[in-house]
Amino acid sequence: MENQIELLKQRATNKSVLILEDDPLIIQGLTRLLSHFFTQVWSANTIDEALRVLDEQQADSRILIITDIKLGAESGVDFTCQVKKKNPKQRVIAISGTEERDIFIQSIRCGIDRFVLKPLENTELFDALISVLEKMDYDLELQKSKKLLEESREYALKLLEEQDQFLKNAIHEIHTPLAIIITNIDLLRMQNIQNESIDAIEAGSRIIQTSYEDMTYLMKKDRVEDVKSEIDLVNFISERKNYFHCIAEMNELKISMFVGQARLPHLLFSELKLARLVDNTLSNAIKYSHRPSEVIITVGLTQERVFFEVRNYGPVIEDTQKIFERFHRESDHKGGYGLGLNIVAQICEEENIDKNVSSSAQRGTSFRYIFHNATQLQHNSSTIAISK
Repeated sequence: MENQIELLKQRATNKSVLILEDDPLIIQGLTRLLSHFFTQVWSANTIDEALRVLDEQQADSRILIITDIKLGAESGVDFTCQVKKKNPKQRVIAISGTEERDIFIQSIRCGIDRFVLKPLENTELFDALISVLEKMDYDLELQKSKKLLEESREYALKLLEEQDQFLKNAIHEIHTPLAIIITNIDLLRMQNIQNESIDAIEAGSRIIQTSYEDMTYLMKKDRVEDVKSEIDLVNFISERKNYFHCIAEMNELKISMFVGQARLPHLLFSELKLARLVDNTLSNAIKYSHRPSEVIITVGLTQERVFFEVRNYGPVIEDTQKIFERFHRESDHKGGYGLGLNIVAQICEEENIDKNVSSSAQRGTSFRYIFHNATQLQHNSSTIAISK
């Protein structure tokens, strides 16, 4: 009994109870007893009075109802049905002087949580109160969790909107100065002016250009038609390799390329998407390579499918899946927005490309992409290794 009292005190803290009973003696006794546990005790002897109390409290979720089943000409079951219709989560304990089966069935259908038979015994009443109050606590915690979840969702949506706005602003601010830099580098090259300073400026501008094209792709990918064309993958990657040559050279890196077959199937693919896939993979390999070392590109066939692979030697990737998450960066010291590999992952999913990442101290880190939508051409020559 002492344990019940202590537990009831804990459960009833900051909660109220409404007693609906037509017997004034029972109301008086329950009010005196329950006032030791509950913050507030209300009583009513008609359904209208009880509903008025609930309306005044604006359906407070911390109110427990105790109602008699038979209220003279009225019914506690009918009252429960009315209350549950307005608030399905309202908790109700019924007290009854009869054990009629039909009454119990009706009460259960209306959603009464527990029954206590008359004459009321404290042990049985306390047991019912504790049980139902535990359910109320669970409901309150669930309600808090849902509120926190909704607040988190709204906050996440706000962050996404801000990030998208940041991308739009960054694209706008980068475009003009980047175009000026590239144009002036081309003019200097046309005048046969060659020096390390120009090489460094060109390498830096191409790094910015790659980030700029990533952001542009994110902003326009859902608004631009996805046009596919037949692409010679070897030639395409060779051009991208040449584009990144100056960046690699400034970082004391060598880029090598090997082709596994003399005649590879062409790809039916979007040039825009392929550029983002290749450029981000090469850019990532250069960024995370030890100096000096080598970045190795391989193009070939595996199980009649065209593949493209980039291998470099740098820090081991701890989580090869997390690196594809948006805004994730493997190192805070390397800069960047953490967008490139997330774009790569999106393209792989959209275009049915298998992406395989492996990373170890001995074999380095490799990113391999297997294309399942290649145009199959005849290739009768044996496997060879060609350094381009």
